[in-house]
Amino acid sequence: MTSWPLDADRLRAMYARGRGDATARRLSRLWAAVFARGLMPRRWVTLEVPGRRSGKLTRFPLGMADLSGQWYLVPMLGEGCNWVQNVRAAGGRVTLRHRRSVTCRLDEVPVAERAPVIRRYLQTVPGARPHIPVGRHAPMADFEAIAPRYPVFRVSPVPDGEAGTAPSRPARKRHWGRRILAGVATLVVLVIVAAGLFIELQPSPAPLALPAASSAPAGSLDGTWHVAAGSAAGFRVRESFLWFGNDTVGRTTAVTGTAVISGQQVTAASFRVGLTAITVNGKPQAQFARSLDTTAYPDATITLTGPVTLAPAFGSGVTVTVTASARLTMHGVSRLVTFPVSGRRDGSALELTGAIPVTFAAWGISGPAGYGFLGSLASHGVAEFLLVLRQS
Repeated sequence: MTSWPLDADRLRAMYARGRGDATARRLSRLWAAVFARGLMPRRWVTLEVPGRRSGKLTRFPLGMADLSGQWYLVPMLGEGCNWVQNVRAAGGRVTLRHRRSVTCRLDEVPVAERAPVIRRYLQTVPGARPHIPVGRHAPMADFEAIAPRYPVFRVSPVPDGEAGTAPSRPARKRHWGRRILAGVATLVVLVIVAAGLFIELQPSPAPLALPAASSAPAGSLDGTWHVAAGSAAGFRVRESFLWFGNDTVGRTTAVTGTAVISGQQVTAASFRVGLTAITVNGKPQAQFARSLDTTAYPDATITLTGPVTLAPAFGSGVTVTVTASARLTMHGVSRLVTFPVSGRRDGSALELTGAIPVTFAAWGISGPAGYGFLGSLASHGVAEFLLVLRQS
């Protein structure tokens, strides 16, 4: 199927282990409908073939390669591609849809003849390029090397009158009005898909996590520990647009506070996060500032409500995870929260990370503005933090 010319690693990840993920399946259904209605050029078709196990009709949006006056189909995922297995089980008998249905026979091309077709396929079907390990301008020898792994099918319409085929329809007059409507519909679909893919495939920062350890623990564990450079905090909220979704992530290094440790226990801890300094993709987020009313409530604080016992292994640099109870205050509302915290000693520093689920209404935070059925931000999110602490 086709895809947008975005990050190749992300596109490959959509088909990890040779099977499409949820995003790939949604896009496949969408493109199957678009191609079947003939809203794209002739090479883009929807293949219909019975499932080899279920017997139910399956649909696959595909791009055809044209070479020397003949059309071909090539699976971008190679031998294990699902539609390839279905076609073989059906004896090569399929239906191709592009405004109308055409019964076709797909004949496998011998390995020795595949290379030119695969090269032409990569030249004309951009979405396949991240999945086939040869550049479209590579020498023919490179395509010959991968040809055994990528079946090629010659597309041959079944003549009218053969068993199971319908007689051809008489030629119809061209209707420019229909073409214009089809063009407008295609444009609308492309805009929607482009917007959805922009959201879905934009790289989101990974959750805050402990950095790699650099040295053995040093110094006493007991004492007062202060937030130091390397600390960060922020939020993660799910964003949706029609069938697509991604995370909106805010980050800030405006974190201050202290923790007191005595006798393998964190006896007290309090931290403050400057909300006015949070940015999304490096820029201030006006909607976030309005929802939290950061003018009136510029900070969020979290204060431990009881001691937390550390495992003995913590002192030797082993990463441990404990459950903490604290009071989270933001937007003028204070509530008790319980959440896991992972920590480790690294040289003379302590490193802690965790995430706190937050339902906006519980803190009186107005829901982010949405776009009705088109898209919105979720009514809940996660507050994340990474604390690097050092003794004075």
